[in-house]
Amino acid sequence: MTLEDFLLPSENIVFSSAEDIEFTERKYKIIITDRRLILYSRRGLLFKSDDIVSKRLDSINDVKYREGGFPFRQAAVSIWSDSKMEIRGSIAHMKPLFQMLQSVTNKK
Repeated sequence: MTLEDFLLPSENIVFSSAEDIEFTERKYKIIITDRRLILYSRRGLLFKSDDIVSKRLDSINDVKYREGGFPFRQAAVSIWSDSKMEIRGSIAHMKPLFQMLQSVTNKK
């Protein structure tokens, strides 16, 4: 299956990461649609399986951005809704993700 098989009818992708991010020590592509935040990965060498984490945008209460680390600086975005979700990656890719999340969650 592909990511498009997991989209809802009339759901549109508004942001997609160019590189993988890290969530729970696993690598994912991050996709933001007009309705959800989706972490997507295709796993397995011989037998492929899909690994998807999805969170509705209207359930997100707060988003926080943080940079740190030495000697390899990285960024983390914390997302609060019914639980806390922290994703990590390079500063160059996490900052635009944070800005996009702010813009799509502040439409309330």
